[in-house]
Amino acid sequence: MLVFFAGIPGIAGAAEGGPAGKTENGKKTKAEKKQLPGFGKYRVIRIDSDGVFPRILRIKAGSTVIWFNATDKYASVVFSKGDTLNRSTRTPTLFYLAPDGTYVSAAFGSGGVASAAFVKLGTYYYFVTGLPIFDGGAFAQVVVE
Repeated sequence: MLVFFAGIPGIAGAAEGGPAGKTENGKKTKAEKKQLPGFGKYRVIRIDSDGVFPRILRIKAGSTVIWFNATDKYASVVFSKGDTLNRSTRTPTLFYLAPDGTYVSAAFGSGGVASAAFVKLGTYYYFVTGLPIFDGGAFAQVVVE
């Protein structure tokens, strides 16, 4: 299954980078030197009826992770250590810190997405609601290096 993000603002071409932020002589600007190594890059995690793919995602700090729902049901992404995630991510789409201390996305339907940029190094464990848990397919992790 191929998924194209051309219709999502800020997604199309985001992984390629470009000349923006360069000076006339091609050197990095002061602001660009301060950016995290993954800034402007994204990775997609697919949620389907068999589980979450990939189950272990390795990214650079500053990268955005997009969860794409390829099921015919609603799904939510749930991180159990909410405070840690709240401090470790930026520009979340659909995510919020729940009263029970989890960092959770609102439920999003078939073809929907949730996303967050990870800015701190670490391993972040999560599960996806609406998936069978008996084979571990609902459990996964994001590793920020």
